[in-house]
Amino acid sequence: MNEPTSTLPADRLLNAYEEVAYVGRANRMSHPDRMATIATLLGMNPAPPSSCRVLEVACGDGGNLVPMAASLPGSRFVGFDFAPTGIERAKRMVEELGLANAEFLALDLREFPERLGQFDYIIAHGFHSWVPPDVRASLMPMVERHLAPNGIAFISYNTYPGCYVRRALWEILRYHTRDVADHRAKLVAARSMIALLAEPATTHSEIDALLRSELQQMGKLTDSALAHDDLSVPNDPVYFHEFVAELERSHLMFVAEAELHTMVGLGITPRVRQALGSMERLTREQYLDFVHFRRFRQSLVCHAGALSQFAVDPARAKPMHVSASAGTLAQARDGKADDPAGEPLLRALKALLVRIWPRSIPMAELAAALASQVPGGAANPLPEIGIRNAVMQTYGTGHAELYLHPPTVAAAASERPAAFGPARWQAANSAAAITNVYHEVTELNHPALRPLLTGLDGTRTREQILAEPGTIFAGPNGPALLRRALDEFVRLALLVA
Repeated sequence: MNEPTSTLPADRLLNAYEEVAYVGRANRMSHPDRMATIATLLGMNPAPPSSCRVLEVACGDGGNLVPMAASLPGSRFVGFDFAPTGIERAKRMVEELGLANAEFLALDLREFPERLGQFDYIIAHGFHSWVPPDVRASLMPMVERHLAPNGIAFISYNTYPGCYVRRALWEILRYHTRDVADHRAKLVAARSMIALLAEPATTHSEIDALLRSELQQMGKLTDSALAHDDLSVPNDPVYFHEFVAELERSHLMFVAEAELHTMVGLGITPRVRQALGSMERLTREQYLDFVHFRRFRQSLVCHAGALSQFAVDPARAKPMHVSASAGTLAQARDGKADDPAGEPLLRALKALLVRIWPRSIPMAELAAALASQVPGGAANPLPEIGIRNAVMQTYGTGHAELYLHPPTVAAAASERPAAFGPARWQAANSAAAITNVYHEVTELNHPALRPLLTGLDGTRTREQILAEPGTIFAGPNGPALLRRALDEFVRLALLVA
């Protein structure tokens, strides 16, 4: 039923991306600051995110790389992709934003030029599982050649055993659309089949219910995601141990997951934790995939021997900044308070991070900021090591984020509000997803927010914005509406200081 991926001609792969454009999205897990932060915690000394060289493999239309370049003007960024249409859009975005630190090339990974030299950070997101074997075989050798000695690479890929469930659905859709040549018509046919199979029914087994749930989630995907992820040929998941073997053949090694908290075994029983605790670290990662039925990984890798310790050193977080995570902010918005019987310092820390959002706070300032929030803290100085351990526990459970080079974000809208450049460009060009200062993706659903965001270039006062005819801000309720809109932009971390 499925054509061997190694025989797929290049023009068919290219046509798939030309007929249904791949719409790039920011992936905060691939940001160089995130890679540098995790590597630093593990004892490495990576290049400063503020002055580094970054390469993205299969960069698409620059939706991930351009916002990085805008937020790190002292660094250099290179992106390349096989599909020229996306590259042209990326070049247009860079030109219209006036960025001088990013370049985009249309080329094949197998012909990557040696003249481009080495990079401190290499990103390969949405590539490893979705290319023919001969192309994938070129990835790790290229990383080995072009990654700086203390560099970090980010590689995402589909994994087994979790993808066996989705593979069943992929094969159903491929069979249903087997005779449809046009990629847009294939999307229509696939969505029709998804809707049909996802209809609620009296389930006779847990497997039936699981598949229907998967189909319902699949039906919510964008055309770009459905065409180039789920309907993609090829789409070849691997087991983690196979990925590690691939790294080792190119003298590379696994560092950690970009979502570090996924490595601590949250939510598993004490008996399972005990069994996993006796395993070697790479074996433990494979068994965690078995336990969690993991389907997708976002792994950080480095040169073999560049990492010598495999445990986080809390002392290395001392120069970092900390902010609330998206999950913690969502819990706060939903009114889900922490366990009142929990550790007072942890509760106070999370409450502080939510209160100061969208700002981050230096580790060095936490003691003073928390002193009045913890019982007895004002009278007895909080120990530095206790605060540091609380931060690491909060970070380790995914409730906080750490930064070596925190972004510049506005804590309140100024008299001349200025929005993050890539967010303004995306709003003006009808992008579905808007990238904020923290390299997170958000959506603007109110029709008045997009044109307002587009015009926030820092040159106009609030009074001038209110005076513009033909907007909802021109009426008597304009000042209140504008204030609420700007407050929403602040909450979404879309404004820069």
